[in-house]
Amino acid sequence: MTFVLAGELIAFIIPLPIPSMIYGLLLLFGALCTGIVKLKHIEGISNWFLAVIPVLFVVPAVGIINIMPALAGIWPWMLAVIVLTYFAVMASTGYLSDIMIWLKDRRGVLHTLEKASTRKKLSGRKHCAPTKKRK
Repeated sequence: MTFVLAGELIAFIIPLPIPSMIYGLLLLFGALCTGIVKLKHIEGISNWFLAVIPVLFVVPAVGIINIMPALAGIWPWMLAVIVLTYFAVMASTGYLSDIMIWLKDRRGVLHTLEKASTRKKLSGRKHCAPTKKRK
């Protein structure tokens, strides 16, 4: 509830056409990523929402059935838009996932190389030949 309220406050302060729920979800995501909120604290209510969400789609489905005669002439176009949108979302999600995995792997490789080079520098100092003392 705190993140919903914070999202409402941000939407009130920032005059952008972004719903307050998006702000709240981004704040919750940030809190989960940083460890401010633990997954175990929201897991129960999240599972409940996932169980209830199909009920939320019943009302729009009934509404579409009620206006089916009005949609009779345009349903092929609507179906084409739905199918194209579905594949566009799937493709962009897959592409973005690939980019994120690549960045994670690259960061891991860079981190490993950085650690190895640091180790090499440190190990080089430990095994240096003693220098002659000047008189």
